[in-house]
This record gives sequence, C-alpha cells and structure tokens, in this order.
Amino acid sequence: MTTSTVLLSRDGAVATLTLNRPEKLNALNVELVTDLRDALTEIAQDKGIRLVVVRGAGRAFCAGLDLDMMAEVGMPPEFYPMQEQAFRLIETMDKLVVAAIHGYCLGGGVQLAIACDFRIVAEGAVLALPAINEGLFPGMAPYRLPRLLGLGLARRYVLLGDPIPLAEAERVGLVDWIVPELDGAGEFERIIEKLLAIPFTAAVHGKHLMRTAFETPFGLAFDDSRYRLALCLQSADVQRASETWRARKVERTHQRSPDGGGRGDGI
Repeated sequence: MTTSTVLLSRDGAVATLTLNRPEKLNALNVELVTDLRDALTEIAQDKGIRLVVVRGAGRAFCAGLDLDMMAEVGMPPEFYPMQEQAFRLIETMDKLVVAAIHGYCLGGGVQLAIACDFRIVAEGAVLALPAINEGLFPGMAPYRLPRLLGLGLARRYVLLGDPIPLAEAERVGLVDWIVPELDGAGEFERIIEKLLAIPFTAAVHGKHLMRTAFETPFGLAFDDSRYRLALCLQSADVQRASETWRARKVERTHQRSPDGGGRGDGI
C-alpha cells in the first residue's frame, strides 16, 4: 500500500512505513493519520511480517500536530480518534515495531514513538512534548508515559514541554539506542538484525503480557501467561533451541572425553 502521505514497503519479514509529508516535517493531519491507520491495519494482517520500522521522509521523523490545520480549521473531530486508532494498532499488533527517529520528533511524533516497542534515534534529533504551549495536553502521552518512565518524569515532560536531551532520554528509557545515522550500513542495521533474530513467538506473547500488565489482576495475567506459554512451547523457536542445546551437550561430551582432544568448557 502506498498513499500520498504514507509509504509502505516490504523486504522479507521487515516492513518499512514512512510518513511522507516532508514539506510539513511530517506533521499530523487527518489524511496522514487516516493513511497511517490503514497501512498499519494492512501490516497487522500480514503474517509474513515480523518487524515494522516507522520513519519519516525528509528532515524530520514527525513534527507533531499540524499547526497550520489548527490555525485554519481547528482540530477536526475525526482527527484524534483516528490518530489513537493508529497508535493502538502499533501497541496491539503481533509484530515488533521500531521507531527510527531523526530530526524533529515533537508532540504527536513522540506519541507515535512511545507507542512503538523500540526507539532508535539518530544523533542530533530533537524530542519534546510542546502541546502545553498550544493550550493542549499531548494526546494519550499522559497515559503512556507514566507506564514507560514513571509519574515523575512523565509529569515533567508533559507539563513543561521542554526539549528532552538525548542522553537523558536514553538514560531514562525513553530512547533505546542513539546511533550516528539511520541510513547506510552501520549500527542501525546491526540493531535491526538483532531485533529480527529475537524468537518471534515468544516476543509477541511477551509484548502482549507487558502491554496489559498495569491493568490485569495477577490471577488473570497468570492464566493468560499459561495459555501463551503453551503456544510458545509448540513453536519452532523452542524446537530449534532444544536441538541447539542437545548439539552443544554432544559437543561438550566429546570435548571432555579422553579421545576428544580437548579439556571441555567446564559446564
């Protein structure tokens, strides 16, 4: 799927979703959040996709709410629900979703990023939640940020609206990795390969359990975990891990044997 405001491409198990309003620094309007919701719906239904990379075209990841739209017509009634439908799809889909951030990541850009499972940020990026300066609160960030960072930091970022230094963002867990750049062979690609190597079935069930951890009583969470554990135990990932372990045991036994020519690994 490709629209005027969202580009969607696929390379094997990786889908790349690009916000495509570079002339507006990928600011969010009704068309973009609608196209984003539709593209994410398509991705969620594609069982061949394991990892989704969300990024922005041009000089920014996303500059947040389109202030030209606000000045001209205000906030259209369908905008906010559509935006949250898109962000919720990211949180609930059985995929790992990575925000690849460069340039400006403001307001709705931060809201989009914290809905993702991981955040990789290029050096020089600017992160902030400045909605308070427009007389608004930043959407559902007051809901998501306390769960991600704790209430104290969330309160500071939401109510002050100041830029968040990247080193601080990484230290507190708002950012997972800071890399020199997002394009070209380098650290960014190595991180993507690392995420692709995560056993997929366990990852998506772990994602679900963490997403519901703050609202679900322990007993219900435990019952859900038993169901999901059974699915993991039936997965090819567990079978491969068991085969690898058996092969390692044979190798260690051979190394420890008198004819093995080695002294073993001490395990």
